[in-house]
Amino acid sequence: MAKTSKKAKPKPKPRSIPSTNTKTNTKTMTSSSQGLTAGSPDAEDAPHSQSIDVSFTFTSGIGQATAVLFRKGVLINMQSISKSGNVNFSEVQSGDVISVNGICAGKANVVINTPTTPATPEQFNSGLIISGYLIN
Repeated sequence: MAKTSKKAKPKPKPRSIPSTNTKTNTKTMTSSSQGLTAGSPDAEDAPHSQSIDVSFTFTSGIGQATAVLFRKGVLINMQSISKSGNVNFSEVQSGDVISVNGICAGKANVVINTPTTPATPEQFNSGLIISGYLIN
């Protein structure tokens, strides 16, 4: 007996079905400018900029941390440290945010040499280092 071969049919493409809904819901989105654009003045041109240090002191063990400087939600500078010492951010302005995160096996002290909210120094016990500071 001879076998008959069947050709595979291509899968039909889905057809769009016209909507019977006569109402159209449209939503207009507006984006608010955060004020930081390519045309914004450089921080170094701002007379109220300052240089600050974020000091990390790891005691009774080892640690590693990263300090991140944000301005109006935009990452400006990020630096990491794996032993006790300072991270320097030049041209920091009031309203900037410094985020600190890392881990330590012993204790860690974080000190920022300018007034912040919350105030420093802040001590972290063994484990995660997670905090954020608003520059006053």
